[in-house]
Amino acid sequence: MVFIKEGALQSHHEKQAAIYSCKVLLNCYLRECCEDQRKLLKVNRQDHTFSLHFQASHETIIGKFTFYSPNGEHEYAYFFLQNGQALTLTFLASLIVQEYLQHNKAITHDHVQNFIARVENSYQNMAVFLKHATSSLINDYLSSEQSLLYGHPFHPYPKNTVGFTSQEVATYCPELRTSFPLCYLAVRYDIFQETWVTESAAHEFLQKFEYDIRQQLKFDDDNYRILPMHPWQYAYVQTLEAVQKFERQQKIRFLGSSGPVCYPTSSVRTVYIPQFKCNLKLSLSIQITNMLRINSQEQMTRTLDAAHYLLAHDCFVEEHYTKVLYETGVCTCRFEEEALTALFTMAYRPMVLDEKSTYVVASLVEAPIQGKPCRLYDWLKGQNVEQWFRQYITISLLPIVRLADKKGIHFEAHLQNTLITLRDGKPHIFWIRDLEGVSIEQEKVATHRQAQGPLFYEKEQAWSRTKYYFMVNHLGSFIHALARDFQLSEAHFWQIVREMLLEEWEQTQNELVAHLLTTSVFYAKKNLYSCLIGKSEIPEYVAVKNALYKGNELYEIDDSFHASK
Repeated sequence: MVFIKEGALQSHHEKQAAIYSCKVLLNCYLRECCEDQRKLLKVNRQDHTFSLHFQASHETIIGKFTFYSPNGEHEYAYFFLQNGQALTLTFLASLIVQEYLQHNKAITHDHVQNFIARVENSYQNMAVFLKHATSSLINDYLSSEQSLLYGHPFHPYPKNTVGFTSQEVATYCPELRTSFPLCYLAVRYDIFQETWVTESAAHEFLQKFEYDIRQQLKFDDDNYRILPMHPWQYAYVQTLEAVQKFERQQKIRFLGSSGPVCYPTSSVRTVYIPQFKCNLKLSLSIQITNMLRINSQEQMTRTLDAAHYLLAHDCFVEEHYTKVLYETGVCTCRFEEEALTALFTMAYRPMVLDEKSTYVVASLVEAPIQGKPCRLYDWLKGQNVEQWFRQYITISLLPIVRLADKKGIHFEAHLQNTLITLRDGKPHIFWIRDLEGVSIEQEKVATHRQAQGPLFYEKEQAWSRTKYYFMVNHLGSFIHALARDFQLSEAHFWQIVREMLLEEWEQTQNELVAHLLTTSVFYAKKNLYSCLIGKSEIPEYVAVKNALYKGNELYEIDDSFHASK
């Protein structure tokens, strides 16, 4: 089996990117594969050293934890091969792949080559981002969107952008603090399609993207509507024969770039336009992490159905400090082929928040320099961290479980889909965005007829959204960052969550709260396996211990074992 060769590390940035990429691969592998085979990982409780044996290759990794995380987000002082040789990223990836190949015959040579290439791409991008991250400071909403240098802590290639050239990475990736004007397409009325949640949203979009852009482009043909596009996608679709045919028929006309400057956000394909105070979720036929980022009809239907449902059911109306950032409309070209339509589809999201004091939560809990504290740590040093954390839970988790209990509404509220507005350094407003992931409990809907459609799930399926996206992904990493940097155990913060949920249950007898407190495990995505076998759209899950459940504290190696600075 041939694997991509890894050259000698030339710079500090490349070394840091390689170390982090190895850490993520190790943590993914330990979470997904070693819980059922605990004999493979041996940990010395006295000095926190460990050995990890790979049966297929008969190799063993030796290392030392600086922070052992019950959530699986471990930190390492070092790791190397048992023979004393350095552990390279490519070799670690090959060890992991060989373990999977031994047990899963469905993994093909192409699967392996694609996986290794994406691991390498992610590493190379990360090294570039670290090299050019001259300032990792976050001072407003926009800088927080463009400061997520490492990405998902449980993804084997969190910064993969296969499809972008190195120049396109430099032009379009948010980590490099990039900006650019959008490109615009004139779409003839008979194939222009738009759907809006409210008439005011439609008028707002017209004002910004029809009247203003038409004037700048000096385009006054009333037989057409204006459709914004990502510059990369704009160039890409012009290479397609079907699109060229529509252009010859003058159903669409390519108008070029113009308009206000936009800034790519942490998702790469979604942009922020300060002049218009909005996000546009644009289609981009590039694999960001493990999926092509195009807006399918199913995704957009889910998004607008969710917006309608949430507005009709007064979502968070009783919670003054918890809010939703709604997608209010979708525009596209209406072609016979749905796959072609998806290449042009965009969603509009007004950003009605205080840009100067609102931040993407994922960026706050990321440490811009490995081995140093997260960005949030510097803001909390002079405060009572437990009190701050209680306030955070008060405006995030508690409203989420109340809404789920009363109205059966659940979100994909992971770290990158949530924002926090601070006032005087304290949590003030918690925001949830990206409604494509909303799910509704069928049992909470008034009639069976109303519970039809892609939004509605059986209770257990809907609950799984909150359990994975908020409890495991969001709160797990949030608590890990606080515990590591304040030299406390993760159990310390989970106990605060437990106490607050117990109090909530005593007052409301909330069924979901009772479940969160009494289920022994949650389930996390097997991102490593899904990426290797190419099943990102239909992931598998692995059980992770629920830190709220009494008894699971025993799995923490040592309560006195905290991060060292």
